Amino acid sequence: MNTVAETQTKPRNLLSLWVLIGLFALPPIAAWIFYFNPQWLPDGRTNHGTLIDPPRNLTSLKLLTPEGTAFDWETLRDMWTLTLVSEGGCDAACIEALIKVRQLRRATGANRQRIERLLILLPDSEGRLDLPSLQGLEGTHMVIADGSQRESLLALIPVDLSAQAISTFLIDPRIDLMMTHDTTLITTKQQLQDLEKLLKVSQSWVKGGQYGHK
Repeated sequence: MNTVAETQTKPRNLLSLWVLIGLFALPPIAAWIFYFNPQWLPDGRTNHGTLIDPPRNLTSLKLLTPEGTAFDWETLRDMWTLTLVSEGGCDAACIEALIKVRQLRRATGANRQRIERLLILLPDSEGRLDLPSLQGLEGTHMVIADGSQRESLLALIPVDLSAQAISTFLIDPRIDLMMTHDTTLITTKQQLQDLEKLLKVSQSWVKGGQYGHK
């Protein structure tokens, strides 16, 4: 009799175990799926920025450092990268936008170790480009898209160079452009809310580097 009772109890115990495993495993699995497929999120989602659907991989762009060497996109691998694009140089409005990006990164607290900053410069219509001094903005990657990359860059990054305010673009840890924030419509606080959500949902599989800049 005991043997029969034990045999009947074991399937019930195993079923309970699998139910518990499923309850604990479902949230991270769902987060993983929606992170890599943001287009599957319901229409009532609360992100403030505009999702780029599908995300656009940027590694095909051949950008240069100010020293004239090829920029290595792998520098940004596994990081979230706040990105600005400016034409002809970086004027006072551009510098102000970079300062806001620096403040946005700092506002994430310990998660700032998982965030990079990128400034992409384009020569103007006459080929002129003045490289700015980024004193006080150390840690910002400054790269240049020369004339041969201009059309490719504008095809991948939906930047309005005629706009008065500079939009902020977000590159994900796979180096895919996945979100843009129009700073004329969205506050820094709203940008921070979006960024914190993405950092939270990705914290279990994205490992940030250790950097000395603050």
